[in-house]
Amino acid sequence: MPVQLEPGQRRHPKQLRSRLMVETILEAARQLFAENGFETTTTNQIADRAGVGIGSLYQYFPNKDSLILEVQKTHHDEVLTVIKSAMERTQTLPIREAIRTIAGANLDVHLSTPQLHAAFEEWIPTQTKLVDREGFHREMASTVSSYLDSRPEVRAGEDVKPAVFVIMHMVKSIMHAAVQDGKAVENRDQILDHLADGILGCLQPVSTSFCSTQ
Repeated sequence: MPVQLEPGQRRHPKQLRSRLMVETILEAARQLFAENGFETTTTNQIADRAGVGIGSLYQYFPNKDSLILEVQKTHHDEVLTVIKSAMERTQTLPIREAIRTIAGANLDVHLSTPQLHAAFEEWIPTQTKLVDREGFHREMASTVSSYLDSRPEVRAGEDVKPAVFVIMHMVKSIMHAAVQDGKAVENRDQILDHLADGILGCLQPVSTSFCSTQ
């Protein structure tokens, strides 16, 4: 059954002690969703893992749906942090190696908790005001565009925008497919090779020295 919450139903903590408790509850929820999936995890299990009473949990999270929504918001922040960090580390690497490393960091985040990502896909509707997917996608597109603009092999400007659009949707599809495929972990290197080559194919028409810098 999909998420039924309406915007604004969750209470937000104001005091430091309450904020720390909410963070503990969310981490417990993330762990249990990742270990057991969404459907079999209960709010009682989450409260026990967090070390709080079920009444305290319900003060801030009226049901399990509200927890999975908050966990996904945190996940979006984690993915952005991982990708930005990988971009910083690969700034001086050859472009194919850099792209493969960045894609690998993203893939590893998804493969580390496949049941958690499956829960996101299964239980959170595509169209909902409760998760700012558009804001996440805009920031991701801006991050990718800025990285490509910083690479001497790729021309900056309007021509990069369609490539970024295709790259983002290509990567998203691969990440979701990898979560569902039990053999994705053992095929990690081959997946990354194909993904890196696909991304380079998107960039080839807008590259100034593509062939010589692979």
